[in-house]
Amino acid sequence: MQSLGCSQRIGGLASIVLLLAAAIVLQIGTAAPAAYVVLLSFGLLWIVALADRPDAATVLDRAIESLPAGLCVFGPDLQVVASNEQFARMYDLTRADVKPGTPLRQIIEVRKAGLGVSEAGVDLVGEPGAAETSLSVHELGDGRFISVSRHPMAGGGLVVVHRDITRERLSDIQANETTQELIERQYAIDQAVIVAMTDVKGVITYVNDNFCDISGYSRQELIGQNHRLLKSNVHPKKLFRDMYRSLAGGHVWRGELCNRAKSGRLYWVDTVITPQLGPEGKPVAYMAIRIDITARKEAEAQLSFAATHDPLTGLLNRCALFDQARIGCGSDTQSSRLSVHLIDLDGFKRINDTFGHDVGDNLLKAVASRLRSLGSDQDLVARLGGDEFVMIRRSGDDAGDSALHLGRQIVEAIVEPFEIEGHQIDVGASVGIALCPEHGSNPAELLKKADLALYEVKAAGRDGYRLYQTAMLEAVNEEKALEAELRRAIAAREFELHYQPILDAKTRTLHTAEALVRWRHPVDGLIAPDRFIALAERTGLIQPLSEWIIQRACLDAVSWPPGIQLAVNVSATQFKRGNLYDVVLRALLRSGLNPRRLQIEVTETVLLEQQSGQLQTFRRLKAMGVTLVLDDFGTGFSSASYLTNFPFDKIKIDKSFIQGLPRRECAAVIASAVVLAKGLGMSVTAEGIETETQIEDVRSMGIDFAQGYLFGRPMPYDRFVCSSVVQHEPGCVPRTATGGAS
Repeated sequence: MQSLGCSQRIGGLASIVLLLAAAIVLQIGTAAPAAYVVLLSFGLLWIVALADRPDAATVLDRAIESLPAGLCVFGPDLQVVASNEQFARMYDLTRADVKPGTPLRQIIEVRKAGLGVSEAGVDLVGEPGAAETSLSVHELGDGRFISVSRHPMAGGGLVVVHRDITRERLSDIQANETTQELIERQYAIDQAVIVAMTDVKGVITYVNDNFCDISGYSRQELIGQNHRLLKSNVHPKKLFRDMYRSLAGGHVWRGELCNRAKSGRLYWVDTVITPQLGPEGKPVAYMAIRIDITARKEAEAQLSFAATHDPLTGLLNRCALFDQARIGCGSDTQSSRLSVHLIDLDGFKRINDTFGHDVGDNLLKAVASRLRSLGSDQDLVARLGGDEFVMIRRSGDDAGDSALHLGRQIVEAIVEPFEIEGHQIDVGASVGIALCPEHGSNPAELLKKADLALYEVKAAGRDGYRLYQTAMLEAVNEEKALEAELRRAIAAREFELHYQPILDAKTRTLHTAEALVRWRHPVDGLIAPDRFIALAERTGLIQPLSEWIIQRACLDAVSWPPGIQLAVNVSATQFKRGNLYDVVLRALLRSGLNPRRLQIEVTETVLLEQQSGQLQTFRRLKAMGVTLVLDDFGTGFSSASYLTNFPFDKIKIDKSFIQGLPRRECAAVIASAVVLAKGLGMSVTAEGIETETQIEDVRSMGIDFAQGYLFGRPMPYDRFVCSSVVQHEPGCVPRTATGGAS
């Protein structure tokens, strides 16, 4: 400690006493005035006792230097009376800078020069003229925090205590930041998740706002209630038993739970439940933190539904049907008895073509609704695609009778008219039925058997139901074998053409020869077309076969007398493929046959769709010079609109009407067809004539051409060109067939 000297020691006793009082205040913090006075009194007595001792100054110097704070005492003139080393070191000052007698202003200037700033005085003592005790904290430029305690002395002067509280302040700041961080985390948790606490019995003791929001209950309604208030009955009891067992053992449990809100709405939460353990290590409470995953679960449910259901009707799809059927015949066959009903709508394509796909889609939805109404909760109803549906029903001992009864119900339900967008829609249904375990033990096998039964219904005229029979599979196997043989035969060119004459009805002279295909099988011999043409159309083999027929027939006909025309039948499949014109053109160019000698015969099935592309093919063939003939007129969906929309040159009346003569109904049909055709500028051919009476009858009705066994059976090319039908002079054609059967 620096002092004024021994001669002035007694005169500075008051200042020193205040200095000691300040030091004591420094150690114990801010004190009440009464305590301050007591300390001051004790200090005064002690100083007076030391005044007569020669080492008193030394004792005071040591006491002041040992203080853990900077101390500076100013007299009434604000000049330094005393200071310690801690004060000088705290502000990077030398002892000379703060020696007794140094003015406060000078210390401030030195401090300012060292810092290079203009406000250094505030760092030291604040306002020098302060008249009251004060305490302030200042942050220095180097980041330290200094606490400055100012104590004015009676009669003037000032005691200033400086403490470096940087560590304390940083600790406070860190504590405050930690507290704030915890507050923010708690806020974030409350905002992001659902929090609840319960006692060990499940009684709710705390919930946050999110819990109230998602559950729909107020906090008052939840506190004190058991958590079973939110039970949804979605989960099995075992899940909760396992949960409670885990929690009771002090383990954290996590899982997805479905709860029921106050409104009855179900919501899903990803839940973590943490046991709060007591002194003995046993749970005393549970904290549950939940995240709302309802949107995700709903999205998953939608994806799952989309993966297992038909998007249009909402029925099961094929995969889901197979999964849910769980068909398997073990020892307990009674529990596995099922009936599988494969349903195909009759006439659905016509609805789509007539009213549009929107009406068609709504019709499918209505059909699905009717099928659902026929089933129970135990039945499975699915849409396989297009207009094909399936129903699977569990049955008892009377599985066969029950299946047939359901088949009849399905047909009767579908045949009832539908009201769709203001239209009355009429469709039918064909149903094929298979039984488990009698006909198979897995869905794929049973559907295959039901499909065979469905095919039989279609072949029998549609709008019906039929139970699978073993003979159906045998027929299919035979057809598959025949298909394989047919493919081989097309590649091996085992086919040949036979020709049947078509005569002028008035002169009985040869006018046209119709090309009819035959299969010369290496083992079975000659096979008629009714054995393989329908199969060829179903399998697509009709395309290469028809191309060969057209090419071969044109090559044969070019060698005939130029007055004889060629008639070739073309299937609907070739029209749908769209390349018929090119096939005909290539055959004509290759053979050199005049297009006016070629007749293309089509049946009414080609006209049902009435697509613009098909009409364009007709017109292009017509423009080439080819004659167009409507075959089997009167047997299908004959309509005057077909004759007006398509450029036909001739119609052929089906042989069933010729063989029905002389019945009045058949005669009326023939006569009406002749009148209609003549009115449209078309000629008429009657096929299937076998007797003189028949030819005379149709001639009297105005028929132009005649075809039938009366004039000749189909015969191979070499026999046909050598027959009297071709070689005989016009007008001398025999009245009976000379070609013989072939």
